[in-house]
Amino acid sequence: MKDVIDIIKTRRSVRDYKEDPVSDEDIKFLIDCARYAPSGMNMQPWSFLVIQNKEMINKLSEDGKMAMIPLAEQIVNNPNKATGFISFLKTGANLFHNASLLVIILGNKKSVTADWDCAMAAQNMMLAAHSMGIGSCWIGLALPALMDEKILKELGAPPGYKAVAPLIFGHPRSETTMPKRNEPEMKWLR
Repeated sequence: MKDVIDIIKTRRSVRDYKEDPVSDEDIKFLIDCARYAPSGMNMQPWSFLVIQNKEMINKLSEDGKMAMIPLAEQIVNNPNKATGFISFLKTGANLFHNASLLVIILGNKKSVTADWDCAMAAQNMMLAAHSMGIGSCWIGLALPALMDEKILKELGAPPGYKAVAPLIFGHPRSETTMPKRNEPEMKWLR
């Protein structure tokens, strides 16, 4: 495995995958890495839905696009981006970029820190995946559909949990270039 700083600085969101599936062994390893994330009061409020069924992933993509269109139509601060985005949602494009694996990290609704805890678990998974040569991407566009309790129930989510992090994984088809990184705004109080 690579040095952790190198992994952090070179991980990219991958949106183009080969057909080869991620092995069950690798999936279990990624979830094992997720569970080592810090969590508020050590509640470890996560659960993992592992979806490899292509039909289910495609259905969730369509559900996600339909749920997102009304939200996208409300974008008024940049009409040009909104038009392109709505066009993307209305095409046959797959929200999950044809990845062979979708893992939805669910957070226990009783935990006040579940969203942050699950986000840290997601980052652990994505960094671990990158260290293994597996690509990943957080698909936030799927969240409006995953807020639907009926969909979560159909997926087998445990009662009392909500979707926090829909993540795709797969073997990258090609290298992903690094986008420009802006200097962060910092204010030092000394």
